[in-house]
Amino acid sequence: MARNGGGDEQGRESPFDHLETKINSLIERYEGLQRHYQDCSHQLAEREARIRQLEEQVRSLEQQRAEARRRLDGLIERITQIS
Repeated sequence: MARNGGGDEQGRESPFDHLETKINSLIERYEGLQRHYQDCSHQLAEREARIRQLEEQVRSLEQQRAEARRRLDGLIERITQIS
């Protein structure tokens, strides 16, 4: 890390060096958070797509069940007419 011209014979960071270190740390954290946000956004989009797919599957199964019930009711009606 670059030292300013203040002379730092005891190995301590100058205020400018300390500030630079903190800013670099914040930038790294910010970039990490951006990557995490992108990952979360991608996962959310995938899950929303999966939810839409499952909702469509539920609607289809409900339609199949309603059709089966209608046909079964028709068969029961025919059987009761015979007896």
